[in-house]
Amino acid sequence: MKKIIFLLLIIFCRFVVNAQQVNTLKLMPAPKEVVQNAGKFRINNKLVISVQSNATDTILYKAVNRTYQALNRKTGLAFGQQYITPLVTSGSASLLLVVKAAANAGIGVDESYGITVSEKQIVLNAPNTIGALRGLQTLMQLVDKDDNGYFSPFVNINDSPRFKWRGLMIDAARHFISFEEMKKNIDAMEAVKMNVLHWHLSDDEGFRVESKLFPKLQADGSNGDYYTQAQLKELVAYAKDRGIIVVPEFDMPGHAQSWFAGYPELASQPGPYRPGPRPQWQKEHPDPNIPKSTSIADMIANMEAPTFDPTNEKVYSFLDKFIGEMTTIFPAGYMHIGADENNGLAWKLNPAIAAYMKQHNLQSTDDLQKYFVQRMYGIMKKHHRKLIGWEEIYNDKLPADAIVHKWIPADNGMIKSFGKASDLAVHNPVLISDGFYLDVFMPAYVYYNNPAFADANSPNILGGEGAQWTELADNNNIDGRIWPRAGAIAERLWSPASVNDVDDMYRRLFLLSNQLDELGLPHISNYERSLRRLTNGEPIAHLQILTDVLTPVKGYRKLMAAMFKPPQATYQTAALTSVSDIVFVDSETKRKFRHLVKLYLESHDKAVEAQIKTYLITWQQNDAALKPLFAGNKRLMEIEDHPKNLSAAAAIGLDALDRIDKGTANDAAWVQQQSGALDALGKAHNETEIAVIPEIGALVTGHLVAEPVTYSAF
Repeated sequence: MKKIIFLLLIIFCRFVVNAQQVNTLKLMPAPKEVVQNAGKFRINNKLVISVQSNATDTILYKAVNRTYQALNRKTGLAFGQQYITPLVTSGSASLLLVVKAAANAGIGVDESYGITVSEKQIVLNAPNTIGALRGLQTLMQLVDKDDNGYFSPFVNINDSPRFKWRGLMIDAARHFISFEEMKKNIDAMEAVKMNVLHWHLSDDEGFRVESKLFPKLQADGSNGDYYTQAQLKELVAYAKDRGIIVVPEFDMPGHAQSWFAGYPELASQPGPYRPGPRPQWQKEHPDPNIPKSTSIADMIANMEAPTFDPTNEKVYSFLDKFIGEMTTIFPAGYMHIGADENNGLAWKLNPAIAAYMKQHNLQSTDDLQKYFVQRMYGIMKKHHRKLIGWEEIYNDKLPADAIVHKWIPADNGMIKSFGKASDLAVHNPVLISDGFYLDVFMPAYVYYNNPAFADANSPNILGGEGAQWTELADNNNIDGRIWPRAGAIAERLWSPASVNDVDDMYRRLFLLSNQLDELGLPHISNYERSLRRLTNGEPIAHLQILTDVLTPVKGYRKLMAAMFKPPQATYQTAALTSVSDIVFVDSETKRKFRHLVKLYLESHDKAVEAQIKTYLITWQQNDAALKPLFAGNKRLMEIEDHPKNLSAAAAIGLDALDRIDKGTANDAAWVQQQSGALDALGKAHNETEIAVIPEIGALVTGHLVAEPVTYSAF
């Protein structure tokens, strides 16, 4: 019997961590395979790093030294090595990297690696530079601290990604995102093993790239906010050093107002043009033959948008030269042309274009759109680039190597979907951003359970991208809009499909948030700074108790409200300083409180009950503390109902706990009354809502309802 018990102890001390068993490890994305053993490799000031690799692999050595310096900062141990070079021998190494070949970032490059942490040393094996870069990020996440100092747990890891394209799209057109801010996001992408920065560089609101061939693009189309070619090249190199390629997007034939500010002769209508939100967001086209909109879908269908003239040969000559110039800046073999949301109205209203269509037997503006895409495909082919476009480029004549970027949800009631990703992948390579739009304020678990990936088994599905459009994001809040939620998307694209434990995902997501803060990402500090701005420099503790449980309303409601404001308050010029612009989409306090409520309803444990009461009493009493802060403060007065509603909801929660203790919680009339009261208290105000209302409601009903799989966009 003792022998059996001993064997069982060995088994439980050494276990395989698969999709659902990440335990206490802090790894995000979760590796493909982890074997965790009992024991810890202690990190002390005698740490020595050695690399066995190609001596000319500068990307690898730069990455190793960045990791070494980050580890030095994290531990404060003052390691003895000044700089890791090929001259360091492996015999005395605490951390040994064995890398077989030099490699650059690219789609389809082997990104696998293996890590062994034992009592003797830490060993990272990789077939090439890129695998080593991915492994270094895992090593940093393995480092932890206990009462005896810093350590790495004993583990064996074999890891490689599920998908080869794992991207983040950042829109720099609506709000210009600074050069330094872009670097910070690349650092965060590296931490979660993303490998593609999709950079949306032109739209109606701004043209953000310096062109030396066509200088009026930035001179007239940017309002002074654009990246110089030197900056672009520096950022591409910065990304390359971190195993990330940069794919630029220049939107055409629609979303093109900023192109025409300097070159109106390229447009389908005479103009004049200026960069900025379309004036049609404030008023519809005056043409009496176009019916007034009865819905948002009708409005989109009937809006005249600035659009390239696809019948003008000078357009293709211009774009040929421009694309050629951009290939000298962006060396990756891909370029995105957008080609989305073109209703063809600008073409229908041009008699010359209508005559061209008739002459060339083009039955509809959809056919003209196909013609434009085909011409752009030829230009991209000439410049050795693979064309990518949003799913509106999809048609039965589309060349088989053009990449279709899926973004339109099925049955959305607004815009026609071209089919499921798996259907599109029968004919073309596919990227998925459907279900990964970060700007619609969905909690991380919605991205984690993205239904678009339910049947993403085709080899033609390259992967996907999180998408951050910036109508409602700028330099001050974009980090908190993207991170840490993008970590859930990164995991969905890297880790096996069987990784689907939402509770464990959230545990690791908030640990990732702290890791990103360590890296210098300002998502947490910007939040706290914004709260200090709201309090005019007064202490923020009581305000943060409230805002920590507020989240923006989900979907496009906030964006639609911003789009229909008068011209002097458009989303591009309005300051993004409201509470709804500041608070995180995922409330860490909510997740902790939800976990406690779940435990309590399962066990009625008194210690857990005490923790729940601490939250509820704090929320109940916070309203009185906030009243002086709210007086005369316009921004805070926008959410003045929330403190008193949270206080009232907390009182209901405390009453529920008291009734559970007394055994009177099953009064049906009381449950119905309090549930209705909580519904009213949970209503949104000024584009924010109280995140913990469902959990307080669970104390009333005795049942924690599963969270919605998704939320309505409108």
